[in-house]
Amino acid sequence: MKKHLLLMAGGAAILGSVGWFATRHAEHVMLETSIDHFRQALGPDASFTFATAKPGILGRSVNFTNLTLRQGPETITADRAELERPGQSDGDITQIGRLSFHGFQLTDPAISLQMDQLDIEDLTLPIHADAPGDTAQTLGIGHAHAVRLRAFVSPVQTDLAASDATLDNFGDGLASRLETRDLALNTDSPPDAGPGGGQRHLHAQAVSVDGMDLSGFYTSLATGAPYLPRPGGHDINITNLDIATTAPLMRAGRVLAHTNRTDSTEQDVISIRGLELWPDAPNLGWLPTLGYSHFAGGLVLNETRDLQTNTLHVEELALDAPDMGRLHMNGTFARAGSAPLLSAPRPDMPVIALDLTYLDHGMVPRALQAIGQARGMSPAMLLNTLATQQPGTPEGRAIVGFLAHPGVKPLHLVLQPPQPQPLVAVLAGLATLGAIPQVNQQLGLHVKTP
Repeated sequence: MKKHLLLMAGGAAILGSVGWFATRHAEHVMLETSIDHFRQALGPDASFTFATAKPGILGRSVNFTNLTLRQGPETITADRAELERPGQSDGDITQIGRLSFHGFQLTDPAISLQMDQLDIEDLTLPIHADAPGDTAQTLGIGHAHAVRLRAFVSPVQTDLAASDATLDNFGDGLASRLETRDLALNTDSPPDAGPGGGQRHLHAQAVSVDGMDLSGFYTSLATGAPYLPRPGGHDINITNLDIATTAPLMRAGRVLAHTNRTDSTEQDVISIRGLELWPDAPNLGWLPTLGYSHFAGGLVLNETRDLQTNTLHVEELALDAPDMGRLHMNGTFARAGSAPLLSAPRPDMPVIALDLTYLDHGMVPRALQAIGQARGMSPAMLLNTLATQQPGTPEGRAIVGFLAHPGVKPLHLVLQPPQPQPLVAVLAGLATLGAIPQVNQQLGLHVKTP
């Protein structure tokens, strides 16, 4: 009986060993076949090499070492890579269920990218069209997570790093979502950027971008083609933003931006809390003249661009600084372009209508002191000069009355020029303090007091 048991056990072991070797052989055959099909699917302009390739359990995955994938100008390398369920999506080898990389690098003309670890799910590899009638396939990513990311973006000369990044729904024309932590950027601004120019450093504790066509944005960087925003809404959320050169430029505790685009309009709603701006920031060199080390306050902007008439309507622009004042503005501008007002307040932008309300919280006395000191007179003498020596107009008297008693009530200016006036001309006209009738008429200036 024992002899029979030993024979049966030995036979089972032999059959098991034969079965295991047969299974492993079959897995290697399937693996080699899949890799061969994969190379063919990539096309003649691509190459796919590796040091070793070993099948996983039941042939459902494969582990590569020293992997290199080249296609056109793009090259991907990895120290180790694991590919799960290759070619199981409708028999298409270019559809991959899951990829995991260690020591990942990507280089192309637009970007050089490195990550300690990269995990990708639902990957569609890009395939170029072989003939004019063939359909090209663009890169698609269902979900990706990267650890310790570093990059250099050539078109904008920017170094980028993040401790953690997550990307969802990346593909041609898709609304993507990107989240990063400990994001750092170093970029060179143009030599003629003026104050705040040179190398800039940006750091944010967390950044999320939701709803943008990030694939289209990447293509724009890579090819130089204009980026066309997709219709619909997208949101940007930034926490603890810090921008500096050799000196600080800007800090913000929270930046929230929402954009909704249709075929005819684009609306932006931007809110910045805990905003700080320093004199090296553009157009803020006057801060030390008034005795301010920096601006501290908050900002809200609500604007709509008419893409058919190329006009911009600002429903609300509110700046609130506790030790300066509160400015509230709404208005309409022509030839608005495609950028938000905050990023492109061009001096030649024509003003169609403008409504300004300002309540002082201490900045007017500082300004009067600085101007009077420059002219060798006290603030009281300066106000008396403004009241008596300039031509008398109702608008001028109302503005001088406000300057004499700031903080008591707001100053309300309404501009309705008969013809649109360049923004720089409007600012120059307001600097006359409503004292010149011809300028008031040109601007359509009306001063209202509560």
